[in-house]
Amino acid sequence: MNNPLLVILAYALALFAILYFVVIVPGNKKNKQVKEMHASVKAGDKVTTIGGLIGKVVERDGDTVRLLVDEANGTTATFVIYAIQQIIKPAEE
Repeated sequence: MNNPLLVILAYALALFAILYFVVIVPGNKKNKQVKEMHASVKAGDKVTTIGGLIGKVVERDGDTVRLLVDEANGTTATFVIYAIQQIIKPAEE
């Protein structure tokens, strides 16, 4: 009548489908958004790094950015673009 192997296979396929739509699809969407954000970083943007440092992008050179981290002293630091966590939007937007 009911083959137990087919039932187990059906449950396994259903579990895989659920995991795919709950974990993999949203993860891919988030990765795409992050890549688009990294591609849009330009000089003049105020950004936050994954370490919590807030600075203004002075220069972008390929996969690196130079951030102005202390305006009073003119201190800059160089980071890889992947260290940028978010672009801070001005309040008027």
